Amino acid sequence: WKAAEEAGADFVVLCDTNGGTLASEVAKITAVAKKELSCQVGIHTHNDIGLAVANAVSAVEQGATQVQGTINGYGERTGNCNLTSAIPNISLKMGRRSIPKSRIKKLRDLSRFVDEVANIIPDRRQPWVGGTAFA
Repeated sequence: WKAAEEAGADFVVLCDTNGGTLASEVAKITAVAKKELSCQVGIHTHNDIGLAVANAVSAVEQGATQVQGTINGYGERTGNCNLTSAIPNISLKMGRRSIPKSRIKKLRDLSRFVDEVANIIPDRRQPWVGGTAFA
């Protein structure tokens, strides 16, 4: 990652492309990256073991300032970090800046729009935006 920084990268994005890393491991790796790099650190996670959002949150706890993901977590294999879960966790639960708070209220509508475009039935049990969340 030093080569990327030395070449002028604004961000070094840590990637869990096989989706098999535990949140505690992501935290350790991110902490090392933050210590060794002067540029900003981002995170890109996959959900193969169901920890994509947790891994992104762990990276943010250690100083990552960019989270890559998708709406509803849609992506290859088992998906990517679900931004409709990550954003409210990072903003509302952790108190970190992400999107304007007025837009957080629109995540449910955005989630449903993406489902409609993808011709997928919305998951009522999806955290934060599902029909049964906070029921």
